[in-house]
Amino acid sequence: MPELIEVEFHSKYLSDFQLSRLVQASFRKYTVAITAFISDAVIIENRCLGVFFDHLQQYDAYRTANGGIIRTEKIQRVWKEGRFWLLETQEGNYLIGSFKRGDGRRSFLELLRSGERLGSAQD
Repeated sequence: MPELIEVEFHSKYLSDFQLSRLVQASFRKYTVAITAFISDAVIIENRCLGVFFDHLQQYDAYRTANGGIIRTEKIQRVWKEGRFWLLETQEGNYLIGSFKRGDGRRSFLELLRSGERLGSAQD
């Protein structure tokens, strides 16, 4: 049985640190188009959960406002460009601006370790 992880988002507002990370990330050019920037990222069952910004969606009719909560599809590839981690899923490429305090970074490191064992994640 998978470990139960409880995730609480107390606010969709950004701290100064989170805002500065997203601003830094938005000024950089990447090797792929970025589907969305994610703040407060945590990895659960090979998917990223967090607060998204500048999300590019296929259909404008379904566009949601910045600051919404997103759960990505399964992560297929992970790599770093400059100071930021990027995630590739079937639906697009996501940039992690910051990790959720507490378990966010730990969950991401576990994903990287599982990728090394399985050969699915790249550094």
